[in-house]
Amino acid sequence: MEHHKEEALTAAIQDGKIGHLQHWLTHWQTQVEIERRPDLAARYHAALTVVHGTSGREDPAFRPAMNELRAVEAEAGQAVSL
Repeated sequence: MEHHKEEALTAAIQDGKIGHLQHWLTHWQTQVEIERRPDLAARYHAALTVVHGTSGREDPAFRPAMNELRAVEAEAGQAVSL
């Protein structure tokens, strides 16, 4: 998370635009929402464990786990954008 923030800050300074920082803040808010809600955190970490346990994109378990990660992030993103 810290590395992502530093990249956003560097890009914002180089471009002179705050869009990079706004994107990072949205990402940060989403991650906080996931960790704040036990239901989302459990789903997120379970899917992440599956992804890390696969042998790669061709592994049959990879795509469903990635879909679950995206679904959790979308749900958390909706919650913070209200």
